[in-house]
Amino acid sequence: MEIGEKWAYRAQPKMLGSAVRPVEIVRVGGARRSSQVHVRFLEGEDAGLQDWVAPTSLVTLWDNVAGFRADDAAELALAEASRQVRKTAEFEAARMVLGFVRPKNQLRLRTTAADAGILELTALDATADRLGLDAADLRTDPMLHESRTGVFLAGWPVTERIARRAAEVQAEEILLEVERRQEALDGERAQPSWQSWNRRDDRKLQAEDDMLRTVREWCSQERVERFDELLALRAEVERLGTIVERSLKALRDRGHGVIASTIERDLGVRISSLGPEVRR
Repeated sequence: MEIGEKWAYRAQPKMLGSAVRPVEIVRVGGARRSSQVHVRFLEGEDAGLQDWVAPTSLVTLWDNVAGFRADDAAELALAEASRQVRKTAEFEAARMVLGFVRPKNQLRLRTTAADAGILELTALDATADRLGLDAADLRTDPMLHESRTGVFLAGWPVTERIARRAAEVQAEEILLEVERRQEALDGERAQPSWQSWNRRDDRKLQAEDDMLRTVREWCSQERVERFDELLALRAEVERLGTIVERSLKALRDRGHGVIASTIERDLGVRISSLGPEVRR
């Protein structure tokens, strides 16, 4: 910011749709105002008056205010179409799933009450390609807006579409996390509230359950069934391994160490030596 420049001032910079007014920079910082800017208001009832304001309240150069207002209006429309999804199972599912999309700095899901459900995308083409989506098709959706800075903002319908696709593409990794969280949830639910000081109330437990069920649905039935079959197979291998190890111990205890060693050698690996990622 330079003295004499004309900027657009907004008292609450994050309040979409609120008015902006032209101000002139009088001074940048000072002995006791190092983090503020001294401005002169140019229009309205307080035209000619001067005041110290936060730099964040100066949202754009006044020459660029038309583009700022266009982006602001589009963002407000996306927010109004999206924020009611906050705290729903679908919104929480999207938060979880999108956390698996890499690199993380290329997309960010907004979560505040004012604009929850809006997804920021700094590399639309790369993200779409990674997830097997058509970037050109996404650009035609009225719930997608490209700002003057090149950042894409997606309203909830597009956000959900991207999250669902991410769940399908990364189903294996996501389902492992779902299983981990489900086990923790079931364990927490099994504890009476009077036995566990940190047990969440039933509404929060149910919300978590609904979110995990939604994520499983997004991962596609085929992927879920295949994952469940894998879990069942691993559980059966572990069960049989335990039986074999008990049998080998019984043979050794009865003086049949050679037979036990032969059986163990034929198996090729001790079940107890398998890491948790294989046994689970």
